[in-house]
Amino acid sequence: MGKISAADKMRMQTLREQGLGAKAIVKAYPEKQWKLDTVKRICRRIDVTGSAVDRRAGSGRPKTVRTAAKIDDVRELICSQDGQSGTHLSTRQVAAELNISQTSVIRIAKKDLRLKSFRRVPAQIINDATRQKRLLRATALLRRLTPRDTKTVFFTDEKAFYLNPPVCQQNNRVWSEGKKADVRPDRLLDQREKFSQHVMVSAGVCWGGKGRLHFVDDKAKVNADYYLGRLLPELIADCRQLLPAGFIFQQDGAPAHTARVTQDWLTANCHFINKNEWPPNSPDLNPLDYHVWGAMLEKYHKLQPKPKTIDELKVVLQTIWRELPQAPIDKAVASFTKRLTACVAANGGHFEHVQ
Repeated sequence: MGKISAADKMRMQTLREQGLGAKAIVKAYPEKQWKLDTVKRICRRIDVTGSAVDRRAGSGRPKTVRTAAKIDDVRELICSQDGQSGTHLSTRQVAAELNISQTSVIRIAKKDLRLKSFRRVPAQIINDATRQKRLLRATALLRRLTPRDTKTVFFTDEKAFYLNPPVCQQNNRVWSEGKKADVRPDRLLDQREKFSQHVMVSAGVCWGGKGRLHFVDDKAKVNADYYLGRLLPELIADCRQLLPAGFIFQQDGAPAHTARVTQDWLTANCHFINKNEWPPNSPDLNPLDYHVWGAMLEKYHKLQPKPKTIDELKVVLQTIWRELPQAPIDKAVASFTKRLTACVAANGGHFEHVQ
C-alpha cells in the first residue's frame, strides 16, 4: 500500500469523530487495504491534535539549518542592497559563505523569505548618449508608424549560425552507475573547434509572411559593396513579393546598412527607415532579434542528429526557416509599437527585463 492521501485521512477523521475505532475504520473501506497499525497511528493523532492531516506544533525533526539567525543571514546576502545594485550573492555563493547546502538556501529563499527568482536577460550596454538617441528616435517612430503601418514594415537582419553552437554545460550531463574514471572519455569530453564553422544568413519578416533565407558567401565580408550588390536587391525582391501594395524597409545600424551608398540606393528605390530614424543598439525593437532567431536556435538545439558540414547546416536552416509558424511572427511584429512605447517609458533605457 502506498502513502495515504490527505483525502483518505479526512475520511478516517470523519469516522473517528463518529466514534469508530481503528478496526471499524479499516472494515468500512476494505478496498483501500489500509493497514491496521497505520490507521491506529492516525487515530492517535486525531485524538491528540484534532486533525488527521495537520501535524502537532513542534513535531517532526528539529530544524538545524533553517533557524531564525540563518534566515536573517540569507536575507542579508541574497538580496541586493538599497542603492547598491548587484551586491547580492547567488545561492551557491550564499551556501559557501554560510557553510550550508545550496538546497537549504533555496528552501529559505522560497519558503521562509517568500522570494521569487527571475532569469537575467542579456542586453547591450546603453550609455547616456545612446539612451537619448533611443528615446528621441523611438518617440519619432511612434508618431510615424501606427499599428496599421507596422503591418507594412519589412524587418531585416543578419545572423551567424554555428555548426557547434555553445550549450549550457550545467545541463549537459553524463549519467553513469560507476565512477567518473570508468566513463569513456568520448562521453565526458564535449570537443569544439577553436573557431567553429558557421554560416551567415540574411532575411526579413513582416506581418503575414517571411522572405527567403539568403546565405552570405563563404569568407565574404559584409561591407557596403557586398550588401548593396548581393543581399539588398534580394531583400527588396522579397518585400515586393510579400507586400506588393507598398512597404517600409527596416534595417539596423550596421556599417554596411548606414553607408552613404546604401542609404542613397534605398532613397531612390523604396520607402525605408533611414539611419537617423532607427534607434541605435536596439535588438529589443527588431522582431528577428527578439523572436525569430531565438525560435530558430531553439529548433536547431532540439535537432538530432546535428549537421556535420556547412552544406548540411544550410539545408537544415532552410527547413527550419520554412517550417517557422507565421502566427508567432505576426504577434512579434504586432508588438513592435508596444515595444517602442516601452522604450519611451524607460527614457530610452532597457525594458526587456519587464516584457
